[in-house]
Amino acid sequence: MNIPDVWTRETWRRAATPTIPAVQVVDGHMVSDATAHHADYVGEDRWHVDFLPGRHLTREQARAAMRIAVAPDRLEVDRWAAAIGMTASEARGYAQRIGAVG
Repeated sequence: MNIPDVWTRETWRRAATPTIPAVQVVDGHMVSDATAHHADYVGEDRWHVDFLPGRHLTREQARAAMRIAVAPDRLEVDRWAAAIGMTASEARGYAQRIGAVG
């Protein structure tokens, strides 16, 4: 868990937000009611996330990417983004850019 050194009003607001909406796996598709983004199982423990074209991720990496799409303002985004080899800003940018187009 990332605990900030300095707690601003915004930090408190984000920390007090409700829990992260669920990400479910249904028949090889990772989805959430909170986003139109999705991930698809492609075999051999590899997943394809729609807003990260050309990348194959593990199940846990795909879950981290989906969590970013679901809750981009959460404090945990830094950790989730690191799990997929990106910065929080990069991951948010991909999710928002592709989400706006698709």
